[in-house]
Amino acid sequence: MPSRVLARGRAACAWALVLAALAGCASSGSGSSAVTASGTTLTIYLSGAQTSQPLIAADVLDAERLAYLDSPASAGGFRLRVITKQGRISDLARTAIQDSSAIAYLGEVVPHTSYASLGITNAVDLLQVSATDTALELTQSTPAVPGAPDSYYQSRSTYGQTFARVVPTSGSEARAQVQEMQALRVSKLYVADDGGPYGAAIANAVKSDAAGKLTVVGSQADADGVFYGTNSAAAATRFFDRAATSNPAIKLFGPSALYDQTFAGGVSAAVRNLVISTPGFRTPDLPQAGTKFVSEFTSRYGHAPVPQAIFGYEAMSAVLAVLREAGSQANNRSTVIHDFLALQNRQSVLGPYSMNSSGDTNIAPFLFGRLQHGTLVPFAQVQG
Repeated sequence: MPSRVLARGRAACAWALVLAALAGCASSGSGSSAVTASGTTLTIYLSGAQTSQPLIAADVLDAERLAYLDSPASAGGFRLRVITKQGRISDLARTAIQDSSAIAYLGEVVPHTSYASLGITNAVDLLQVSATDTALELTQSTPAVPGAPDSYYQSRSTYGQTFARVVPTSGSEARAQVQEMQALRVSKLYVADDGGPYGAAIANAVKSDAAGKLTVVGSQADADGVFYGTNSAAAATRFFDRAATSNPAIKLFGPSALYDQTFAGGVSAAVRNLVISTPGFRTPDLPQAGTKFVSEFTSRYGHAPVPQAIFGYEAMSAVLAVLREAGSQANNRSTVIHDFLALQNRQSVLGPYSMNSSGDTNIAPFLFGRLQHGTLVPFAQVQG
């Protein structure tokens, strides 16, 4: 990670720690705390951050709000309210932690962008749940990102793990990618990335999983398939354009950070064999509750949801379920975090799933879309 990014994150989180001290948030040792939201109303913040994927972000936010409308607006005698804030990610997280009634923060959309907020919310023991940030390095160690995941958390020794997601990680995505490469008869794979934490981590995961299943080569000229790890649409467009110009027949693969129709529309006509993955389901593969979600979303908002939106619905639904289960302790941030990470065999629009102490889920449905006439068209689903 560039030093200026680390410095900016450390400064933001140090400022958050000062706020926590001023608010009187006492701690009682590693992984435990006595942070309690004040008042009779508990607030769930939704991040409406500026993003490179505005259409996806809009549908994820709408799905989160829909889940709130579908559930009782109270838990354990507390009234529940939702506030959506727009702006820069770090500013939104700071706004949430300054609110003593805050009980959860539903965060960022584009993979890896949660790094800019999770340290801030961790500083005051506030549960942060992402619907769509798959970045492996935020919760698991990887040789591609030294210091991860601890370097993203400023108060982990005090409050423990406070970030979770209902979406599978890019580690699971790498396994799904290799399965799809095999299905598409790739035999010689070249793996590259943009050098950023997200791109490097998923590229490393793809290379590791491909070992023994495909021949991983050191040159694109020797490959019949190429994977490029990045969360930058501009970098991906340049890379895939060059690769396709060099070899029009080569099969090209990209990660979920690129599963966006705006990106797809900007790729040149020379790119003919591009496949992008994203967490999600084909409509026939949805569980019954998921099919109901799609129908309700379409009826309310006038269009079918993007594949990522269903995870937004579940992120909010799971938080609300945990708050109701906590009852009179629903205002205790530590209790809420513990109960979220302890979810087991939860029945949901995604099907049944469980969480682990790292904040990750045990299900890994991935949808694959093929570029056709400037649009990503779903054609396969794979379990990572």
